[in-house]
Amino acid sequence: MLDLMEAPGSALEPATAFVAPESANLWTGIELALDNGHGVVFVTDAQGQLLGQVTLDAMRAAIRKGAHLGDNRLADLVQVASHNVVSPVLGADGRVVGIRRRPEAAGLPVAEPDLSHAELRGLLDAFLSTWISSAGDHLRSFEQRFAARSGMAHGVATSNGTVSLHLAMAALGIGPGDEVIVPDLTFAACANTVMHLGARPVLVDIDPDTWCLSVDAMAKVLTPRTRAIMVVHLFGRPAPMTEISAFARAHGLFVIEDCAEAHGARYDGRPIGSFSDIASYSFFANKIITTGEGGICLTNNPDLAVRLRMLRDHGMRPERKYWFEEAGFNYRMTNLQAAIGCAQLDRMDGFLAQREAVDARYAAAFAGIPGLRRMPPMSDRCEPVVWFSSVLVPRGKRQPLIETARQRGIDLRPFVNSLSLMPAYRHYARNCPVSAEVSATGLHLPTTPKVDDRLAGVIADVFRDVLAADAAGSGA
Repeated sequence: MLDLMEAPGSALEPATAFVAPESANLWTGIELALDNGHGVVFVTDAQGQLLGQVTLDAMRAAIRKGAHLGDNRLADLVQVASHNVVSPVLGADGRVVGIRRRPEAAGLPVAEPDLSHAELRGLLDAFLSTWISSAGDHLRSFEQRFAARSGMAHGVATSNGTVSLHLAMAALGIGPGDEVIVPDLTFAACANTVMHLGARPVLVDIDPDTWCLSVDAMAKVLTPRTRAIMVVHLFGRPAPMTEISAFARAHGLFVIEDCAEAHGARYDGRPIGSFSDIASYSFFANKIITTGEGGICLTNNPDLAVRLRMLRDHGMRPERKYWFEEAGFNYRMTNLQAAIGCAQLDRMDGFLAQREAVDARYAAAFAGIPGLRRMPPMSDRCEPVVWFSSVLVPRGKRQPLIETARQRGIDLRPFVNSLSLMPAYRHYARNCPVSAEVSATGLHLPTTPKVDDRLAGVIADVFRDVLAADAAGSGA
């Protein structure tokens, strides 16, 4: 058997998802290259023998030149098969009998969008409809379907997740003099949007088990000026929403759930997001489902839904064109984005299963590595989802791990910083030791379908080499 560019240690896999006959057209090649996730197609002749490869970049260039208008076939774009990430394996007769993959050869990112032919077809449909702005069938469908899946009655899609938080608080009337409880370990947008409304973010340390807000911690910072609680389901881990909702009702507080990293998570059998006055989601490219940029506000309150839509569209009354009740915002999602979102929503269960499978591979590969800790287990009341597979490591070893992994073509990302430790929030800083420790020791691992058992082992070896050397040096 002749093996072209064999990647040592990589397993032989079926080639079906990577092979197209020379008679195939450009669109067939594009969809195949998208669906296999590696952006390459191996073209074979009538006898099934390898002619060469065609990359997605080459097909993009051909489309820009109008090649799709003629009789061009994939065979017209063939180059020598020299893809360094996916290698065809040939039998003695020159037929492709399998492929070997080495995703790290081209640099394995910590996250990347999973886009298929379904997203392409939806996007083309939205484009051809000419409804490319903030109205159209895809937008209405995405809002309705995502709200229903999340256990809420109304969806108001936005241009990104940050503005959905801002829109939610503006719709609730939060402004100067108000306080909003915010976890200290979260992305900066949570505090920023509170500040942009003239309100005060009250930073609270995270619970050491859930990494989310707890009722006990919130009770300690409650004042007569507290108007709302912004609950962040950090890294796909549900906060104790039954208890938080009861606390909020007892004190007359609004609840805003930031579900940006937790699409599909549940608490006490209910979808996260369904416990709040308004829930906010992000569809940035590294989220569980994506629209590129994009976000959404969900609510069960029909009056709030009307207000969210009005404020999203400059403050204009929907039934009275160009009549502005108040100064609003342009926070609208486009029909093009929503078309991608509808296809992603169709595939969401598959994405969640893929991420869970990758996390299980890491759990097996990382077993027994000294100095490495997994995220704390959650109670049976929680049904977390995997946003990123994540671990905790000794403080002094995080940067060496990042650098060593980078040398092997693998991207590792540190956790977000504790808000209290950054200059932008010095006026609101509090002593948050749990947040500070988790933020200083956490690492996100590549969490894409490309992480198979072999690659999980390669990444585990990086940790084992760096952390074992540390244990040996300390005499452990």
